Amino acid sequence: MKNEFSLRLELLSKKNKKDKIVLFFGRETFSDNTKYLYLKALEELKDITCIWCSCEKTLISSLKEKNLPCHLIEADSFEDTMRLFLSAAVAVFSVNPSHSLNGSEELFACLQGARHFQLWHGISVKHLLLMLTKHLSLVDYNFRRPVAFASRADTVLSTSSRLDSFFNEAFGSKRIIRAGYPRNEVILRGATELECIGSELPKEIFQALQNKKRKKILFAPTWQRGSSQLLTSSSAFLGTLALACHKNNADLYLKAHPTLLQDKSSRKLSGNVYYINPTLDIYPYLNEFDALVTDYSSIMFDFLLTQKPVLRLDIEEGSHKSFEPDFSLVPDIEFAYLFTDKTLPIVLLQALSNDCKQDERKKMADAIFETQPLQAGISLVKFLQSEVQNCIEASCHYSVEKY
Repeated sequence: MKNEFSLRLELLSKKNKKDKIVLFFGRETFSDNTKYLYLKALEELKDITCIWCSCEKTLISSLKEKNLPCHLIEADSFEDTMRLFLSAAVAVFSVNPSHSLNGSEELFACLQGARHFQLWHGISVKHLLLMLTKHLSLVDYNFRRPVAFASRADTVLSTSSRLDSFFNEAFGSKRIIRAGYPRNEVILRGATELECIGSELPKEIFQALQNKKRKKILFAPTWQRGSSQLLTSSSAFLGTLALACHKNNADLYLKAHPTLLQDKSSRKLSGNVYYINPTLDIYPYLNEFDALVTDYSSIMFDFLLTQKPVLRLDIEEGSHKSFEPDFSLVPDIEFAYLFTDKTLPIVLLQALSNDCKQDERKKMADAIFETQPLQAGISLVKFLQSEVQNCIEASCHYSVEKY
């Protein structure tokens, strides 16, 4: 149950007059869809205050150095944070609000009067949020809280009509906005100076990416519920992958999921293998890679915009979670090269030297991205502008009756 303090704050938030303020929330680092929409909003919405909010001191310090409007959520300024949240017209998320707010019921209550817009962080073959109530225990507060937080969203972004029902079922939102993912714009154009914040590579990795004589393979596994599988737990598999890359005159770049922080620093492991910090925003560099190797990370769908090969682990039915991955959630188009630990070398060779899936990748990209990727930011900025105006009008509206 909500505590008394949260209940009172929720009531205050719903009654409090709103200002022209949009708050942006993300991960512990400056990355993902909210990062790119925040920067675009700062550029376009001169009459609206846009603020990045985070519990991470290091991140806030780095944004302040660039003179970007931001707010540090911490115990010493808790009342200032509450006042800011109570006055905001719109709150924008790209991960679960529980994650961004460190699970604070009180802070979330302060946002109840704002419009919640959920961009999410990719097209998924995982069951999400409300869909998981069939599989996981609602008695568990650590499951129940994030589901409740995320399903508060008033509006959810969907990149395709084929995905609308999935996002509706996962978030329970009746309002769907059609647009591309803001983070995908930098796959198709150069990143601006501000968009490179959070994407700072060590010098040796940056230089390696500029080497046109060698191919570059990105290995990016997803977060997996409960236990790690082949791609995240097997050093033998990584050895096989590194050797296969070596035989194809390629460098291997290993990037774990941002929530898997066992490799906190980027470091060169051997002649053709590099570790990329899991929390680094890789999107400004995605087009530098010649192929992607993954299990079922959402990055494989974004990577289609590079028009380069995608290799996906062939997960045998019954060998994984009963409810994920679930490829029935996306269009049935065989755009990826399937591999096992035994077939990986020959599949990688085919993908790099005799690529025959260009048409399937184009067909899949067209099916899941129905709008122009390069228009994502500007179209969503227009939506934010409208949401701010509507929220402020609603918070100021009253009627007078005479008797």
